[in-house]
Amino acid sequence: MSAKLTGDVTMRYVDLPPRAPADAVPVLLLHGFGTDFDMNWRATGWTRALESAGLRVIGPDLRGHGSSDKPVEEAFYLPEHFVADLVSLLDELGVERVDVVGYSMGSRLGWELALTMRERVRRVALGGFGPVNAFAGTDLSEPGSGDSPFDRVYRAVAALPGNDTAALAACARGQASRPFSSDPLLNGVPLLLVSGERDAVAEGAAGLAGRCGGVHVEVPGRDHGNAVSSRAFRQAVVDFLLA
Repeated sequence: MSAKLTGDVTMRYVDLPPRAPADAVPVLLLHGFGTDFDMNWRATGWTRALESAGLRVIGPDLRGHGSSDKPVEEAFYLPEHFVADLVSLLDELGVERVDVVGYSMGSRLGWELALTMRERVRRVALGGFGPVNAFAGTDLSEPGSGDSPFDRVYRAVAALPGNDTAALAACARGQASRPFSSDPLLNGVPLLLVSGERDAVAEGAAGLAGRCGGVHVEVPGRDHGNAVSSRAFRQAVVDFLLA
């Protein structure tokens, strides 16, 4: 399914109903940089786990990714534009509140959504995310050319079939122009942060969770590239959502 939600950018999304009638709040899944809904969530077992728990799943391909439009101007990728897309999607579907589950870039956007639209968010579970500047040490005029954590992520996703490197570079620059800040903290919303033991991008996640009154779970032996496929990660999130 797709919808022209804001401006001229068309977003592709899926809306998977629960296997059995349920009154549970739908889950909004927000994928990471350079991936899409299918790669980040379906291929790693997340949709199956959430549907088995009786949960409705809503999953967009964020602008610049998957089958959604891929503009190549960085102004299209400011965090507030992504948030506007998500609010428009919920309005389009008639969904008042969601539980947000994000990974990496999707986590940063999930934080922004919960911070600015708290009445639309019940719970937040974020993986591969922490208070550090994800773009630190990266030459954003030529992402992927160095050896920063983001350079390594960029090189890995730029090689994936279907990705538009000009759109990905614009996305990185647009988001970097609005550096993440944990001030104000995300208080008043139940929060779970999950990070791989070896994930440099998510450094400081435990401290951030503590400052927000949330919970942190560390996944042993996993890094930024493979923590999302961890069964322990999925189970921690499902337990959190059903609590």
